[in-house]
Amino acid sequence: MIRSDREHPALPAKPLILLGIVKGYVRNPLLFMLAVKRRMKRLMKGLVAEFPRDFAELVALVAAVYLIAREKVGDDTALSLVSAVVLPVGLATQLANFRYVEDSRSFENLIAYQQRINREGPTRLNRMEILEQSGSRYRFKVHNCVFMQAFRALGVPELTPVICAIDNAIFNAYMPERVQFHRGCVGNRIADGADFCSFVFEHVGP
Repeated sequence: MIRSDREHPALPAKPLILLGIVKGYVRNPLLFMLAVKRRMKRLMKGLVAEFPRDFAELVALVAAVYLIAREKVGDDTALSLVSAVVLPVGLATQLANFRYVEDSRSFENLIAYQQRINREGPTRLNRMEILEQSGSRYRFKVHNCVFMQAFRALGVPELTPVICAIDNAIFNAYMPERVQFHRGCVGNRIADGADFCSFVFEHVGP
């Protein structure tokens, strides 16, 4: 029944997930999605020359949802809307990346898949420095934020924390009550003005 495996992760249909969520917020979801698709194509033109295509598509999708919503409802509501629709899409994507269905969940696998995603996934342009790795604690920092770079290029740097929130969602959902993810303290992100982003994983359960 399961078509995915450890080497071939699931590929959730992002537009369908997005459509299902958008239906709860906008009056004409199909028209909204068509507008998102058109805006994405325009945004992609400014990204593909500098960023990998898979990464550019992700950034363009988030930015398109936000920009179209902002034209209708203003900045604050648009930012809330993009968070409400992007977080579930991001969580579904990351659950697939971490082989939530296809592999056993352990602290060791969490670390292994995080490092693999950093090598192969959209954030492969980030420079990650591992500070600590043991059976009870995993800590690293990222010296550059490719999402911030891309969103700045599109004139919407305020979207960067939306992506940061996906980290909180996946890492604290992977093994709840057994692994706690945090950033050390408030403000430890490039999006907050820090020099690097902090990632701390603590194995607190059996």
